Amino acid sequence: MKKPRLPLWRLLAYVGRHRGLVALSVVTMIVGAGVDLLLPEIVKRTVDGPITMRQPDDLPLYALAAMAVLVAGAGLRSARAIISVRTGRLIGMSLRMDVFRHIQGQGMRFFDRTPVGVLTTRVTGDVEAIEEFFSSGVAAVFHDILKLGLIVCVLFYVNAQLALCVLAVVPLLMITAAVFMRRSRRDFGRVRTEVAATNAYATEAIAGMSVTRLFQRRRHATQVYAGHAQKLCDAHLATMRNFAFFFPAVQSLSALAVALVIHFGAGGIRGGGFSYGEFFQFYLLIDLFFEPIRTLSENLNMMLQAMVSGERLFDVLDTPPEIEDPENARDAAEVRGAVRFEDVQFAYKADEPVLRGVSFDVPAGSTLAIVGPTGAGKSSILNLVSRFYDVRGGAVLVDREDVRSYAVRSLRSRIAIVLQDVFLFRGSVLDNIRLFDEDIPRERVEEAVRAVHADEVIRRLPQGLDAHVEERGANFSAGERQLLAFARALVHDPAILVLDEATSSIDTATEKLIQEALEAMRKDRTTIVVAHRLSTIKSADKILVMRRGQVAEQGTHEELLRQGGLYRKLYELQVRHESH
Repeated sequence: MKKPRLPLWRLLAYVGRHRGLVALSVVTMIVGAGVDLLLPEIVKRTVDGPITMRQPDDLPLYALAAMAVLVAGAGLRSARAIISVRTGRLIGMSLRMDVFRHIQGQGMRFFDRTPVGVLTTRVTGDVEAIEEFFSSGVAAVFHDILKLGLIVCVLFYVNAQLALCVLAVVPLLMITAAVFMRRSRRDFGRVRTEVAATNAYATEAIAGMSVTRLFQRRRHATQVYAGHAQKLCDAHLATMRNFAFFFPAVQSLSALAVALVIHFGAGGIRGGGFSYGEFFQFYLLIDLFFEPIRTLSENLNMMLQAMVSGERLFDVLDTPPEIEDPENARDAAEVRGAVRFEDVQFAYKADEPVLRGVSFDVPAGSTLAIVGPTGAGKSSILNLVSRFYDVRGGAVLVDREDVRSYAVRSLRSRIAIVLQDVFLFRGSVLDNIRLFDEDIPRERVEEAVRAVHADEVIRRLPQGLDAHVEERGANFSAGERQLLAFARALVHDPAILVLDEATSSIDTATEKLIQEALEAMRKDRTTIVVAHRLSTIKSADKILVMRRGQVAEQGTHEELLRQGGLYRKLYELQVRHESH
């Protein structure tokens, strides 16, 4: 397997998407670096000319030249900053979209093992760190390196002996920088890890707030979060300690270089081989030499964060989607909905089988109900029909073709799912029913709403279908959300209808209406129902009884009652419970 490139080089690949802005930025860097070196030359000429030679009439000219250089330098820095920020934001947007699209294309197993808070940190915090680096860090790094090279050349041009004095401290600088980078890379990695862990726990705690309050676990939740926050704080403090070591070290080496220049420069002036102007020029060049080193060290902060964030982002981008279209994928547009399981073996984890040799047929247009104890594998069957996961053995067929032979998008467009926990998005009721597909006309939505008896819910809303839906549908009851989910399923006109405990949150009065709606929905559609209340599935064409990942019994309601097996026991227990 080919080893992936280092994150920095992979990140720089995004720069190629904005070559024009990058080229303009490089031009401003080169010109700006050259302009910055003009001021020491002007100072040298001023000292050796009007000041030393006592020619005050020429001072205004040199003053104007110095002012022009300073203004030009400020203008070029401003232009470079504007270009860099624009480039960084565009690169950040490209990276953000690549990561989000890649996450969207992942199979459900990826989300099973990756906390939501971690993924949120990748798309937000990690991308922001990289965006910040490209907005202000990367341009500054290249500018500082370019400026350092030019300054070294000018130092040797002015006085090679003094230039060697300055460069004598460079090995010490390199050792200091190497130690700093190694420790900072480690500690910035800790920061990103703790940020992800803290966000993951916060997301989970907020989502489970009702449970936390109900069982009086607020203090425990606060303590756990405080532990994560403390670890994050410690990681940040470790990075600060690195900078507290690095900056004084650079300042001390800068002072050493200045002391060497003063010592040897004074001797040169006394010997007549070095003018006062050249000495002042050299002194300013030393300051210019260490200025980019100081700013370079500051920008290393952003670079190291970007590299650590890049590693984590590319871990996501390098994770191949588990569910992909095969070559020459089939179009499922004409699928009628016949479903067949052939000796299906399945497990979420390799050593924990969930389905063991499951086989059954669901003819097109018929209804299959699946019942059984918790953990029997009922919902796993539904997941395999929709190809949220792939089987470990055997095959799942739709219209006699393996589901793995169809284009995933095409196959799922022919399947509608209503889950027990209905998810509604921010937006309008209309948007949630047609899932933001504006090709579905409003009239069709209204027909679906009436068909599933959700029109009573809509009529109670001041704005009807245009009423606002809050996050996760918080302004609707569980029963209302399920009615809207029925309308959502019907409006997309699926060939296969999947209901996973879809009537569990419906009260008894509403259940009768839902059963009538289901009869209309099931017409000419293959329907697979996982049900807890056995009274709702008496009319199913076939009932599958699952136990420990295997088919224990199958048949119609009457046939299973006559067999006197597990189904009859479950049915009698439920009837006895409901009668009480």
